[in-house]
Order: sequence, then structure tokens, then C-alpha cells
Amino acid sequence: MGINKEVIRCCYKISDTDVDCLLKLIELRKPITSEELSDMMKVSKTTIENSLKKLMDIGLITREKKTDKRIGRPKYYYTLIINFEDKMRNDLLNCSKLIDQVISEDMARI
Repeated sequence: MGINKEVIRCCYKISDTDVDCLLKLIELRKPITSEELSDMMKVSKTTIENSLKKLMDIGLITREKKTDKRIGRPKYYYTLIINFEDKMRNDLLNCSKLIDQVISEDMARI
């Protein structure tokens, strides 16, 4: 899937860091913790967690809690939703239709 960062950023109204997180999850295609993603991307854990929250809010990724038998905080793993490609394709298609509609309406006023 050839992905243009600017198109994703525009259609979902997310930051470059959010897009980078999404692209890393697409590349990995496996569940990952925010700590692991933070280490890979060389970005603070707080920044990564904010980006992951945005990606969950727009419905592109999910979070699953895994508990160890040890005492302590549970780990959360983030992964793409099951039908990721279909959702993204439909979202971007709807975004392009909206842009086309706005341009057409603006051109009709000229």
C-alpha cells in the first residue's frame, strides 16, 4: 500500500508524529507497546501515547491490555484494526470526494 503522509495528515487532521506512528504500526504489523514504539522512533513516550490515542480515536488502531503474573502496571499493546486497509481506503476516498465537492462549489461561485 503506497501511502502519502500529507494525504493522511490532511484527511485525518493529525500531526506528522501521529502519521509516523501509524506508518510504523503498518510496517511492523504486530502488537507493540508505547515504550517499544518510543524507543524505535526516538520520541518521548508521552508524545507516542498522545499519538496512539489520536489513532485510536479515529478508529485505525486498537489497544489491548496484557497482564503479567508479576505485580505492577499492566502493559498495553497497540495494533492496527483488523480491516485497516478497507477503513483507510474508504476514509481517504470520502475525504477526496469532500475536497472535490468543496472545490466544485467554490469554482461555481466564480
